Amino acid sequence: FKFEYNKPTYVDIINIKTGIRVQFALPIQKGVHGMNSFERINSLGQLEIVMDFPTLTDPRALDLNKHCLFDIFNIPILTDPNYLYENIPWDTTLRRFIFNMHTSAHTIEDFPQSWRPKDSAIEFPFINPNYNGKDYCFAYFQQWHFRTEDMDLMKYDICTKKAITWHEENKHVSEPVFVPKPGGESEDDGVIVAQVYDSATEKSELCVWNAKKLELIARYDNKVKVPYTVHGSWYAE
Repeated sequence: FKFEYNKPTYVDIINIKTGIRVQFALPIQKGVHGMNSFERINSLGQLEIVMDFPTLTDPRALDLNKHCLFDIFNIPILTDPNYLYENIPWDTTLRRFIFNMHTSAHTIEDFPQSWRPKDSAIEFPFINPNYNGKDYCFAYFQQWHFRTEDMDLMKYDICTKKAITWHEENKHVSEPVFVPKPGGESEDDGVIVAQVYDSATEKSELCVWNAKKLELIARYDNKVKVPYTVHGSWYAE
């Protein structure tokens, strides 16, 4: 495996009904998990596909021919307080890709890095599932700073370009899951649920936050130690 930095990143969009494929060539990008994508009609009446992704701000900063993305989970690397920050840069930009299906042109828009510290890894995006495939405002993330090893919960408002963060010392938040409030009236009407590991006590909790302001409203002892989890889901039944 070799990452070709001199080649573009290709995005193929395929019409499910007709099978017609349109390919777009972008400057190199590095991202793992998508936030959301949806269709819209622009001011000229043309169909656009919008795709939002947390990406490396500078895709050349992390040399994938030297480090695999999953090296960050290698125990000797993970337990070295300096190695991750100094060798695996993960300064993140929330990036919007807009693909014009009429002209085959594309544009890229970057959302402001309004979180602090700015050089954080912003990953594991989760939105209100009722807004999958629709225009939306809110996304929730794990905010991981490699220098301090903080793993916080972050909410980003795409419409106002503002971020808020929940942080507790020695608490490490895994992927947040949005649970909509039955009959909720607004997009962020619901709660966030996530596994939280306490590195000071080596205990694990399941925590629940109000999704509007990230106020912690409940925490449950897991009874067993769960040091780190990656993906989660919520099922109403």
